[in-house]
Amino acid sequence: MILSTVFNVFKHPFYSSSAVVSSETPYASLIGLKTLLNGGNAVDAAVATSLALAITVPHLGGLGGDFFALVMNPNGKVSFINGSGYAPAKLTPELLKSRGLSKVPLEGPLSAVVPGMIDGLRVMWEKFGSLEWPKIVDLVINPLNQGFPLSNSLASALNNLKDVLSKDLGSKETYYKVKDSYQAGDVIKFDGMIKTLKTIKEDPRVFYEGDIALKLSEYVESVGGVISYDDMRKYKAEIGTPIKIHLEGRDIYEMPPNTQGITTLHLLMLLSREESFKNSRSAERVSSYLKAFKIAYSIRDSFIGDLRYMNVSLDELLSEEFLSRHRDDIINLTQVKGDGDTTYFTVVDSEGTVVSGIQSLFYPFGSKVTEPTYGITLNCRASSFVLNVNHPNSLAPHKKPLHTLSAMIVVDTETNRTLSLGLSGGHFRPQLHAEIYFNIFKYGLNTQEAIEHPRFVWHIGSDLIEFEEGFEEVRIEGVKTSKVKYPSRLGVSAAAEILPNKVRVAYSDIRGDGLPLGVV
Repeated sequence: MILSTVFNVFKHPFYSSSAVVSSETPYASLIGLKTLLNGGNAVDAAVATSLALAITVPHLGGLGGDFFALVMNPNGKVSFINGSGYAPAKLTPELLKSRGLSKVPLEGPLSAVVPGMIDGLRVMWEKFGSLEWPKIVDLVINPLNQGFPLSNSLASALNNLKDVLSKDLGSKETYYKVKDSYQAGDVIKFDGMIKTLKTIKEDPRVFYEGDIALKLSEYVESVGGVISYDDMRKYKAEIGTPIKIHLEGRDIYEMPPNTQGITTLHLLMLLSREESFKNSRSAERVSSYLKAFKIAYSIRDSFIGDLRYMNVSLDELLSEEFLSRHRDDIINLTQVKGDGDTTYFTVVDSEGTVVSGIQSLFYPFGSKVTEPTYGITLNCRASSFVLNVNHPNSLAPHKKPLHTLSAMIVVDTETNRTLSLGLSGGHFRPQLHAEIYFNIFKYGLNTQEAIEHPRFVWHIGSDLIEFEEGFEEVRIEGVKTSKVKYPSRLGVSAAAEILPNKVRVAYSDIRGDGLPLGVV
């Protein structure tokens, strides 16, 4: 192993002998911690943290978005929660064509799938939770009911997107009824979102079968969308099995399709045999990773979508033979806007249960369409579908799109160390997962150093590499480079660990507003 030069970190971990939580807002971390202190387990705390994030950073992971999680129980069994929504029954290529569209739009009422987050939380809680659902929801409502101070992230998003959000009456009513400009520290109250929490307090299925579903479908249809009450009523989140590889004494768990978690595992497989470079910030490292990025994303864009529609099995996709066959097939790369807004969190409890959770609207404020009674801003995930009917990610009724969300759990079977890791980053996420993983397990950085380490990303399908200050100057033939100031917004990460001595540790990223907390 080659060690990188150690540098000072800007944030510091929280060490606990009992339980920890880390999320992108102090409020959400604190609400998760209070859930643990009120007798909840990691899953109860994850539900509370997720709902608190939906209120405090609604532009990143609001109530109208999607949710995924890996849950590891104290015995080491890992389960996968898929709370991603599906396409409305009436959203078809024929409908788009009739409206003069050649693809699913990135914004507006036709860009949304049925929101899956609330039902994802429900099925996770029903399977693994311990507290009563109403008590968990109360722990979220009580501190936020009278409003909360804005974070830098939300204040900036509200100011930057005011013009486009104000075009939608529901968004204007939800976000600009009292003020039309904001700064961090301003107190804001989202009455509609709190009403949503109060409405689902007794039964989360009311979101899909009650007044929320009726109001949401009526509003969406009134502005030209096609999400119906029947689409809402029929939606159910799922519990399944994660995908896994074993590398150098570590079991690495990721999320299966329809997520791009398999792309993360492909990158780890491709890069694990690379020689360690002179240091973790070398230009040589960037050049080598670029080759792997192109292979892994070419596979993603050719084979991955809703698992029910794929023609290649997971076992085959994760085989060395499959990777070897497609090392030279750099084709079908779709040029995409790589970033996106997402929020990741993680919880570890005293029993050893680990939750690695992530939620998102895709881009800031998703579709930019908000149901005004309940303050639910819808996602824009339908924009990920393609219209090629022969592609695994083609648009079809009640089909789930290829999803950029994913998260990891790594178990070092030799040292008995468990790591939960994730970040925002949209299409860049597998690239950044691989970088942080190898920062830890190849370059010997501790987890906080690995998270704060400068990052680089390849803009998929383009000839552009973007990298933070701190890397050597990158010069690759035929490739454009762009250096950005450190810290940038190339993903906002969090992590948690169970160390070999059973101490729990939580970490947050200098690039965001997050806070790690723990039980003392």
